[in-house]
Amino acid sequence: MILVLASERDPGAAALVAGWAGARLLTPADLSLPGWELAAGPSSGTGPSVGRGIADGEPFTDDGVRCVVSLLAGVEAGDLAWIAEEHRTYVAGEMTAFLGHWLETIGERCLVAPSHASLAGPCLPTSVWAASAGLAMTDDEEPVTPVVVTVVGGEVFRVAGEGPAPSAELRRRLVRMAITRAAPLLTVVVDLGGGRALPRLHAVLPAPLARTAPVRAAIRTQVRRVVGTEVAS
Repeated sequence: MILVLASERDPGAAALVAGWAGARLLTPADLSLPGWELAAGPSSGTGPSVGRGIADGEPFTDDGVRCVVSLLAGVEAGDLAWIAEEHRTYVAGEMTAFLGHWLETIGERCLVAPSHASLAGPCLPTSVWAASAGLAMTDDEEPVTPVVVTVVGGEVFRVAGEGPAPSAELRRRLVRMAITRAAPLLTVVVDLGGGRALPRLHAVLPAPLARTAPVRAAIRTQVRRVVGTEVAS
């Protein structure tokens, strides 16, 4: 089973799961349903030996999870319409903390390991990302012509913004950056303005965007490489 962790407000996530055999969508709404149990840790004498959860309203066990694809940096108050408004921010924080711990128990089965700041991967200073790509950063005092691209494995796809397609050199540098930071799935904002030979790095988003069909197809292919074709076709 493949789990796609995402907000219900993310249309790309629903489209990613649709028609993907063995994949299920896990949203913050599932965390409000009964049936969650964390597996006992190595030093704990209580708790089940295998964790349990709910995805798309249906139960699963952790040992049946082959891969988790996270498109969610953290749960937001806006994801929790069924919670009393005055409690949403607190509950969102608690859900984010729970999911972070749960992803740690999933371990290497996460397509991209979570970090302290994002459930979807590394959350580094822009300067660190830029150094990994060998790109300059944007200057706050200069206008930016943003183009948003998603890196999936060794491929780069434009998902938003106007202008030419990413050059081969830019694609090479962004893929190198992703590999260096062990993030085979991430979304980057680059600045194509100013007539420079190489775009500047503006930001790396805290969670990847899967808004286009080519990106979603590439994600399925990347998962297939990780877990095998029998559950990722």
